[in-house]
Amino acid sequence: MILSGYRVTDNYENEEEILDEDGEEDSREYNLFRVLLFYIIVGFLSWNIFYFVFTSSWFDIKRVTIHGNNYLDSDTILTQGELDKPVNIFHFNTEIACQDVSRNPWVKEVTMKKIYPNQVDISIVENKPGALLYSNDLYYLITAEGMILSAFSQFHNDFNQYIITGLDIGLKKPGETVGDIAYQEVQRIIYVLNNIFPEQFYKIGIISKEEFLLFHKNNNIKVRIESGEQLIREWYLLESALQKVTAEKMPSEEINMKYKERLLIILPD
Repeated sequence: MILSGYRVTDNYENEEEILDEDGEEDSREYNLFRVLLFYIIVGFLSWNIFYFVFTSSWFDIKRVTIHGNNYLDSDTILTQGELDKPVNIFHFNTEIACQDVSRNPWVKEVTMKKIYPNQVDISIVENKPGALLYSNDLYYLITAEGMILSAFSQFHNDFNQYIITGLDIGLKKPGETVGDIAYQEVQRIIYVLNNIFPEQFYKIGIISKEEFLLFHKNNNIKVRIESGEQLIREWYLLESALQKVTAEKMPSEEINMKYKERLLIILPD
């Protein structure tokens, strides 16, 4: 008997389809398990590597190289940069350390570079002293721009700077700036002395904004001037007077240049 419009299938074909579906599902579960296991292993290894890198003493900074510190001692730089004690190179923040070191008045610029696995390279650009100011029973080492680098009570001139007197800076401390007009004029005078009379004078006394005393090294003569500009214009007069005093061994007390294009040699009483 023939049944039209129907298809007769055997039971074993249905069973094969069911088995194929079960196999595919088992395969997907197995692949998912393998992926999860892979990530667990990678995570475990990564954590152990991370823990080793950030805690092992092998990555502690063991060598620090400092360049450019002609005035500032290395121990001070290490202390202010927090490199005077063991620190892991991955924990060390060069930006923060540079900010800490830059607070030192002697430091104009500073850069730090990590050299893995355990070294740091530091480059320093220092502020340079421009004068030694005596005020309020203290000596202040000051840059040409007027920033105070350091203060001390006992006199020493290891930096071979001109000694400046007669300027009251109040209670200013290292790191602060002396903005007095008279000090700016002193720097002009120093510039002229260094270029026209090198190694001849050692001290500058500020009488007022328009009057200064220069102290000569060899014969203790004081030179009274109005400004650095006057010294530039009339340097030849001062040179002639100094030569005359030296040649004739005159017991001079002062050379007064506060007269237009002429000077007076004042003898002691």
